[in-house]
Order: sequence, then structure tokens, then C-alpha cells
Amino acid sequence: MIQNPNEIAARERMEAAMRRIDENARKRFQLNRRQFLCGSAATMALAVLGLAGCAPKGGSASSAAEQSYQAGTYEASAPGRNGAINVKVTFTDDAIDAIEVEHDESRNIGDAAINILKDKYLQAQSLNFDGVTGASLSSMAFATAVADCVDQAGGNVKALKKADTGMEPAPAIDEECDVCIVGSGGAAFAAAVTAAEAGKTVVMLEKMDIYGGNTNAGEGTLNAPDPERQEPLGIEDSPDLFYQQTFEGGDELGDPALVRILADNALDAVHWMEDHGLVYEKEPFTAIGGLWQRGHAVEVEKKGEQGGSYYVSCLKDCADKSGKVTLYTDAKVESLVKDGGLVTGVTGSRPSSGAAVSVRAKSVVLATGGYSRNAELAMQYDKRVTETMPSSNVCSSTGDGLGLGEGVGAGLRNMELVQIHPLGDPQNGGVATFVGNWLGVENYVMVNDDAKRFVREDERRDTIADAILEQPNDEMWLIVDSTDIKDDRTEEIADLVEKGHSFKADDIKDLADQIGVPADALVETVEGYNACVKAGVDTQITPGKELLGSEVSDPAYYASKRIPTIHYTMGGLCITTDAQVCTAAGEPIGNLFACGEVTGGVQGGNRLGGNSFTDLIVFGRIAGASAVANA
Repeated sequence: MIQNPNEIAARERMEAAMRRIDENARKRFQLNRRQFLCGSAATMALAVLGLAGCAPKGGSASSAAEQSYQAGTYEASAPGRNGAINVKVTFTDDAIDAIEVEHDESRNIGDAAINILKDKYLQAQSLNFDGVTGASLSSMAFATAVADCVDQAGGNVKALKKADTGMEPAPAIDEECDVCIVGSGGAAFAAAVTAAEAGKTVVMLEKMDIYGGNTNAGEGTLNAPDPERQEPLGIEDSPDLFYQQTFEGGDELGDPALVRILADNALDAVHWMEDHGLVYEKEPFTAIGGLWQRGHAVEVEKKGEQGGSYYVSCLKDCADKSGKVTLYTDAKVESLVKDGGLVTGVTGSRPSSGAAVSVRAKSVVLATGGYSRNAELAMQYDKRVTETMPSSNVCSSTGDGLGLGEGVGAGLRNMELVQIHPLGDPQNGGVATFVGNWLGVENYVMVNDDAKRFVREDERRDTIADAILEQPNDEMWLIVDSTDIKDDRTEEIADLVEKGHSFKADDIKDLADQIGVPADALVETVEGYNACVKAGVDTQITPGKELLGSEVSDPAYYASKRIPTIHYTMGGLCITTDAQVCTAAGEPIGNLFACGEVTGGVQGGNRLGGNSFTDLIVFGRIAGASAVANA
């Protein structure tokens, strides 16, 4: 599986911290031993007789119950995914009494992992738990910080990491329902809520310890023609134009019937999400590679929040309120059950315990996501992909649903079409960690290491990514000024600059010096770009940028290094217009449906920025409705 640089660095930090804690324990042991050897002759005699020992309480073989601490509250910190995870751990003489945490980890990912581990530590009085699958960075940081506090309190970390947890392993799952959904991302929850609201019983199975899939990590922009939002801004749009841009933007490799459904149902997807609690920004914008100002951005609460996580939270709440949906995490589906040509259920196991998973269902929906974290598979189909190229996706995106579908005769289409996003972060592969990620392409300027523009910023994602890969260092710099940056972004900007995701300066020459590009060339490029904005036509490069926003002339100025990152896979299972899985020849497979990134044919050769969330909701609802009709 692809490992992003920050994941590798986090593991190295955790290993270094554990070595430091082990060294502290060794020093304490030596000190205790010296104190013991200097004790009374009587104590020495007892030791010789075997009635006393020199090993400190809580040795390597001790249990959690044998631990002793210096009572009090201790603090420690470790770097997580979005910033420092700060913990305060309170100890009594013989127990971990309370754990307080401050962090900016992502909704449904890092925060979920921290809560899971915190509850386990307190309940079991043990640190003998693996990291939470799906949130390794947050898990490692939290575990490291807590271990540091245990060490400060004089506890034996090594023993606690081996101590019996006293917790039962995950039990077997044996269920029967109307609709079984494999996966728990946006498409899965859209299908689940649709089925539940139709009165059907639903069982959802998620292989990770946390739910939400890659949707949690997405920006949450949903493309849709929306007269109510667009007309006041003078934006002309229609389902026909959306269809045309999506089909042609995908090199006409998509299924016209599926693209037509996407375009015609996009606005209804917006209204459906709003009806289910989601709040969008009032004005649409143009997502990178979106080609038109129809992107609906989610209102988010704080730094570290990805808009996609709000889709998951809203739909999870609706699923819970229905009383019809049962969600299992730590439940990996390994095969589909087929009887008489019909899919009748799924089987698998609990990764943590190996216990069996068996669900019998009238309809099965595959919503397992793409394969952007499966380097071997992605490289097989797209020669641009390398083992070292980062991925913006969560670690669950390994293409499991493709094998499940193929196992019952499903066809695959467009598998050679992998989307490489041009705005990847060199540290974590993500596409949101830079100053200006909330702005439209109208306000971006992209330059190479020579400080020259080399591609129009409003181009398709694949065109921009390919242009970056033609640069000597496979990288570029994204430049923005302070126009349209709201006051509530101040903390986020400061954090991005502090961590080196972005650079800040009050003049262009200083910015150039910070990022190591020719200062005179960058000044010339920015001044030339501004002249194009004033003139209303881009003559600086060919072809020129069409979506021109504001001049880059309002200090402070910001620069962020961007590299190509594996972002999306357009290929997947063949489906009909009813989201039913079919063979390569178009023959439907009974009782089996699919939606979201596990399918192929919707996006064609290139997904427009903002179209994935449209796909998730539109076809998630269709898959849910078809599963209901079939059940």
C-alpha cells in the first residue's frame, strides 16, 4: 500500500519516542537497583533468601493491575495529522484515572480514533491495543503522548503494552436483512438512508475501525447547476451544459446514459443533502478542474475539518434515527455468496479477531470506493503512477470491491483511467493543506521552479498534473494573495505557514527568496499576470486562462509547493442506469448493485473537480432505491 511521507515520518517519531521511554525506564531501574544495594543488611539477607527482590514493581511481566504511579496529572504532546495532539493524563497511585485531549484532528477520522483508544485505555488499564485502522497518524500520536505521560508518572510502559486488556475479541457477525451494504462512505450512507427511509432493514459492513471511508477525507464540493445560487451572480448554467462538460471533459469515454443521469439529478442531490441536515455556502465556486462555477462547498466549523466528513455525519445521524440501519466496523467482506445465479449475501471475517462474518440479504450494494492507495493496482493500469507518488486517499482505498464483483462475473470498465490531482501536498499527499484551498481557480497563479507560468490554472486536472510532471522536479508553486481570505482563516493560515505547507511574505521578492525561485522572474510573472487580469484576457501563456479573478496584488502573499498525487480512479465495476452490477456484456447480475468510486463509466477519462460528491449522492440514492425495489 502507498505510504505518504508524513505516515513514514510519524512511525519513525513513534519508534524514537518508545526508545526514549525505554531508556528512561532502564535508568530508573538502575537507580532503584543502586538504592536497593545500599539498603540495610537485613534487607540484603532477605533478598538472598528469596523473600525480596531488586526488580522494581511493574516489571516486564507485570499486569495492568500491578502498576504503580506517582499520583498526579502529567502532560505530553505529539504531532498528529493536522497539528499537535495534547494530552493530560491523571493517575492515582495504581490506575489511569482520566485522559483529557486537545487536538485539531479530522472529524470522523482522527477524532474517532482518539476517542476509541481513550475509552480502551481507561476501561482496560492497558496500552496493549493496536492503532485504529483508518487513522494511523492520529492513533500513533495519541498513543505516544499517553505513553509519555505514563513514563513521567513512573509507570512501566513496556509492561502496559503487554498487559492483558481483559476485553473480549470482536464476536462473529451473523445477520439477515433486506439490504446489505459493503462500505460506509458517502455513497454507502446515501444508499443506506434511502433504503431505511423506504422501511427496509439495512446492515452496513466496514472493514476499518472507523466509518466514513474516503468521503471523510474529501473536500465535499458537489457540482450542480443551481439557478437559485447562480443567477444572482450572472452565471448561466443548465443540466445540458453540465452533461456536455462532464462527457467531453471525460474525453467522451464515459457512458452517456450514466453521465446524463448524473447531470439531471445533481441539483436534486443538493436539495436532498440539505433536507438531511447539510449546509452549503451561499455562493458556488469553481473547483480545481471543475471547468464551471457550479461547485457547492460545505460550511465547515474549524481547522482540520474536511467538508466530506459532514456528509458522513449528517447521513449517519439520519441512519441512526431511522432505527433500520445496523453498522459494523472491523468487518471485512471477502466474498459474495451466489445461489442460482443470484447474489444472496456476503461472507468475511473480523480483522481484529478472525471471527466469521455472514450476512444474508435480498439485495447487496457494493460501495467500497476506489483503489488510489493500491500502488500495485494503480501502476498496473497507469504508467504515470510510481511507488513513491503520494495519495490523497485514506488507507482503505485498496479496490476490494473490484475483486468481489469479479468473483461473481462482474465486468470492469475504464480501469486504465487514474486521476492524478495536481495540488498534492508533498508531506501528506492531501489536496487541502495550503493557503487558498478555499478559493476558486480564478484566484490561483501556478509557477514552476523558474517562476514562470506553464499551464492555465483553470485547465482540467489531468492536463495540469501532466504539465507538472513535465517540469524538472515534478513540482510547482501555487501563489495567492490575501484577497477574499476571511478573518476566520487566520489561525489555519498561521498553522500552515508554521508547518511549512505554505510560505508568507509581504512582497513578491521576499516570497521568491523563501521558496528558492528567481526573484526578478517571479515579479515579472506576477506583474504580467495582473496586467492580463486588468485587460480581461490572458496573453501570458497559450492557451490563456479564461476564468480570471482578481489581481495578485494584496499583501500578504502566499506560496505552497504542490506535486501530483493519486486522487481518484475513474474505472470500476460495470453498472446499468439502475446501478445494478452487470457483466462486461451488459447482463445484470441478480440482487447486486454498486455506487460511488467502485463503479466505472460515470466520469469517463477525467473526473471534473467537484463531480465525485455528485456521483456519490446521485448514484448512492439510485442504488438504494433499486435495492429496495429488488428486496
